[in-house]
Amino acid sequence: MGPSWLKPAAGLLVGAVLLRAVFPQPDAEWMMGSWVLTDQDNVPFDLVLRPDGSSLTVSGKRHPDLGRPHRMASDQLIQTGRWQTWGNGIRSTYSDGWIDTIQVGPDGVQQWSWKPGTGLRTESPAVQLTSPIMGWVGAYELEPTETEKPPYLAVLTSSGIAFNDIDQVADGSWTLEGNGSVLIKWTSGWRTLLKPTADGIPNPEERFALQHWRPGLAAGQPPSANRSGIRL
Repeated sequence: MGPSWLKPAAGLLVGAVLLRAVFPQPDAEWMMGSWVLTDQDNVPFDLVLRPDGSSLTVSGKRHPDLGRPHRMASDQLIQTGRWQTWGNGIRSTYSDGWIDTIQVGPDGVQQWSWKPGTGLRTESPAVQLTSPIMGWVGAYELEPTETEKPPYLAVLTSSGIAFNDIDQVADGSWTLEGNGSVLIKWTSGWRTLLKPTADGIPNPEERFALQHWRPGLAAGQPPSANRSGIRL
């Protein structure tokens, strides 16, 4: 018998071989973009697949048992990884050891996920996001109002909830404005407007303009600060 940590890998290999035998190897190009998957606590999160082989998950949780408000760590909001074709779909691996796969099988498009050193932890339908507004789903570094402070992390999830790692109350909601901008209404009372570039939704590593409004400022008043951000 081999080491116990080999068992999940063996299961992965067998599953890949069986799927490849039943279904043709897919063209992964159609899988590029954003997907909704489910974590081991049955909470949805988003997986972004890019043509350069990079992958990014964005998430955030509102739990009643968190206790006193506290800032969220960046690894609670994003995980970066790499994807490759695997079986009848793709496999995305991350630096923390987690593995997410999206596979086409008899029951449609499915997610399989493994926690480091364990067996299968999650198996559920995988849903591809096709609405144009979902192109905003992802992670961003935003310059704060105070110019002496470094950029902070903000993520937009497909559920319409936003999270950051700067506020004690770290969540809010986001909506698309008529001019194509995204307005985030943070629970802390701050408001942030992300503006599209000349070509539309910012691409990875592309800088864009943004505005902040302090708590208490009514809609229509001049922003408290004009800043910029970059998409991760």
